[in-house]
Amino acid sequence: MRWSKWVTEIMACKVCGAPSPETFRIPRSKKTGHPIPDLPNDCIYYECSECGFCFSTILDSEDHTDIYDESYWIDQDPDWRGRVSETLRLVLLANQLAQRPPDRLEILDFGCGMGTFGEACRKDLQINAWGTDIIRPKFGMDYFLPKVDRKFDVVVACEVLEHVPTPVETFKTIRGMLNPGGVFVFQTAEYDRRAGRNWWYVGPDNGHISLYSRCALDRLFEQLAGRSRLMWRDYPGVQAWQFDGPQPRVDEGSYRALEEQLSAVRRSTSWRVTAPLRRIGDILRRLAGRISRSRQRVGS
Repeated sequence: MRWSKWVTEIMACKVCGAPSPETFRIPRSKKTGHPIPDLPNDCIYYECSECGFCFSTILDSEDHTDIYDESYWIDQDPDWRGRVSETLRLVLLANQLAQRPPDRLEILDFGCGMGTFGEACRKDLQINAWGTDIIRPKFGMDYFLPKVDRKFDVVVACEVLEHVPTPVETFKTIRGMLNPGGVFVFQTAEYDRRAGRNWWYVGPDNGHISLYSRCALDRLFEQLAGRSRLMWRDYPGVQAWQFDGPQPRVDEGSYRALEEQLSAVRRSTSWRVTAPLRRIGDILRRLAGRISRSRQRVGS
């Protein structure tokens, strides 16, 4: 079937708002990783003239809970456990920025799908992980959050962002789920405009409607006021973003020693007016000095 390259419509880019003309058409039934069907090209993709973000609007008004039904997980994404290791790699990358003890990390798997990552973390690794999605998972139901009403040290999205019809709004929502110093980390494929409709990752039938170029991800990082970020081997499709610095931490042993001194003052049988107050003042000044030095080390 012949493919017409005639431009018929221009949309506003969903990332930066710049003009985005039609770049190719493809059958709506095209699946990721499958040949292009010999059917009418009834799905349009647009490409931003500024940031290179490539997207389709064909699913913008659809109920996505209908798209990712039981048949989706049987026919289109049957490898439910296949991305557990890839998601764990994302957590490792994120913790280079979060700088927290791994056994104390609190992790949200955003777009958890069947819930296999959360289940593996809880049952096999003793890692505190939860999942959220627009559908209910088959695994890890004890750790599933239909509505996220708390914050996390790491929010991970593995092969999720390409399904999102509203990238800016979704990225902002994820940023709001982070604790101070928390990290958003994701995996998707980098879109290269030279690939066009023949790129294996294009697949409107399984919801691949948002394809991110390196520049588009740079724009999103800037729009969200990102502070620090890391890439896996300089590949833009695997990144960790941090929006504020790690919180200052004072050595717990020092805190305990100071608390014991305060308790000794309170327990003293020779409690008088001036001497105990001078001791308390000295202890508080030392505590303030430790906190100040800790913040300086974090800031440097």
